[in-house]
Amino acid sequence: MRNDASPLGKKQKSLGLGAAVVAAALWGFGGIIVKLASSSALALSFYRLWIGAVALAVITLATGRRVTWMTMKFSWLGGLLFAGDLLTFYSAVKLTSIVVASLIGAFQPALVFVLARRMFGESFHRWDVIWIALAIIGVVFTVVGAKSHGHQQFDGDLLAFGALLFWTAYWLVSKRSRRHVDALEYTTGATITAAIAVTLVLVITGEHLGRVNGGDWFWIVLLAVVPGSGHLIMNWAHLYVDASISSVIGNLSSLVAVVAAVVILGQVMTALQIVGVGIGLTAIAVVAYRQREPPSTPLEPLE
Repeated sequence: MRNDASPLGKKQKSLGLGAAVVAAALWGFGGIIVKLASSSALALSFYRLWIGAVALAVITLATGRRVTWMTMKFSWLGGLLFAGDLLTFYSAVKLTSIVVASLIGAFQPALVFVLARRMFGESFHRWDVIWIALAIIGVVFTVVGAKSHGHQQFDGDLLAFGALLFWTAYWLVSKRSRRHVDALEYTTGATITAAIAVTLVLVITGEHLGRVNGGDWFWIVLLAVVPGSGHLIMNWAHLYVDASISSVIGNLSSLVAVVAAVVILGQVMTALQIVGVGIGLTAIAVVAYRQREPPSTPLEPLE
């Protein structure tokens, strides 16, 4: 077992925390890119996954690695959950506002907090729980404070809830799988599985992908490169950062999305959003900083 108290362990944990922050920041652009693209959620998922699968396979082979049956054994489940998350989240963003989708997704750390303690035996200082709660509150303030200009459809809200469940399961499965397989190989295997799964959905539903205009190809490639890189980076970080802590850092994506919307979409931040971003960033920074050292007074394990 890795000794996080050693100098090497501390360095790896610090690098893991930094990688988690970078990954979350990259994910923050995902919903905005989906909004800017005119293609359907299924088409975006299909092309984004196959572009990512081919690119990752090439990188894997170029670095002397291989996607073996053992790799697929530990990555197929994560891939199916990843496909479910993309389809439900992209569909939710198309039907409802990014505000609502982000608000529902903001509660992922609460689910991971409970499940990760049971699955991985993760422990926390009581103050960590308080800062995790503040991080969630900050995200809630940020998304609630937005001025929505679209009709929020009930189907989109349900899909956002489905995305929350898929995302949480994918997060925990990826954390567990990283004990057995390299980050690049795992991400490649999971992306290939997800691409195949979305292709099967396409065949079963009989939905036509439709014609993709030139502008959408730019957004599709951007989806594969920007949020896609975030998955590889976070999968690497999973080996060094507790799942519950990395999920809190993952909420940074919602805060980045709001700021990016100001710059890219020309939206104006409200006072409540500014407060929410401040609370969220502060809480996430404190959680990450506190995790550089082992908790001195952990919570009692759940029975």
